[in-house]
Amino acid sequence: MTTGTSPLEGDINSPNHPLYLHQSDHPGLILISKKLTGSENYSSWRRSIMIALNAKNKLKIVTGEITEPAANSNVKALWDRINDMIISWLLNTITDQIGNSLSFINLAAALWKEL
Repeated sequence: MTTGTSPLEGDINSPNHPLYLHQSDHPGLILISKKLTGSENYSSWRRSIMIALNAKNKLKIVTGEITEPAANSNVKALWDRINDMIISWLLNTITDQIGNSLSFINLAAALWKEL
């Protein structure tokens, strides 16, 4: 049932909010131990990173189900921070050879789509 409210509305200090960051979340965090090396381990990497992102309540941002708010939104700065955090988490789980060609993608959902 749809209520018509944005998933970004609500208490941003709640761990259930998609823009919430725990105090232990940081750009150097390694969400999963395996690195994406190419097509040979893509399926298992994808499954592992999806589980980790879902556990962090960030999967819907990566898949594009929750989209970037308007520039004048009161959560835009928070969105930008979360987006950058997710990008850093994803780049931490891929080899440098793959990551170097993706480091200039600015949206986590676009990076996910490219991967």
